[in-house]
Amino acid sequence: MASDDTTAVRDRPEADDPAPHRPSIGSRLFKVVAGLVVAASFGVWGYAYSGQADRPPPDLLADPELAARAEAICADAVADVEAMPSALDAVDAEDRADQILATTARFEAMVAELGRLEPTSEQDQVILGGFIGDWNTLLGNRRAYAEALTEDPAAPFLLSAIGGERLDRRMTRVADTNRMYACGAPTDVG
Repeated sequence: MASDDTTAVRDRPEADDPAPHRPSIGSRLFKVVAGLVVAASFGVWGYAYSGQADRPPPDLLADPELAARAEAICADAVADVEAMPSALDAVDAEDRADQILATTARFEAMVAELGRLEPTSEQDQVILGGFIGDWNTLLGNRRAYAEALTEDPAAPFLLSAIGGERLDRRMTRVADTNRMYACGAPTDVG
């Protein structure tokens, strides 16, 4: 009988034996989410390099000839302004204001010339019209600065912001996108 009792004791699980380890629902969920995040990050890079993500910038002119004509107009104006006395070299605030007004007048003539260009698509009309509008805003900022200099020689040159983007950066971005580098915001005022 003793042998039967020994066998019976061995077959019973002891209270101190650990139960088989099973991951909790939280740790399994974490592993699934982490796996999805890793897979998604590879998916984003796969999409980016697939060519499917290539889209033209929204401010790209459809007609490259229009951009080339605009670049030629702007290049002529920039060459003329570079030949003029620089506002950065002015001897006093009044001289600086006069030089800014002179170069602004040349840029106004340039903008009027840009306005005579005839875009062939509605998209190009919108882009060029917005760009000319930005130029007119900048020219207004330049005239206001020249006027402010006559009253306060330490007046700052203030630029408008459009849609949270500084005007000069916006203009230069549009010009660079369309390879109209000379049409970017001028830096002659400082």
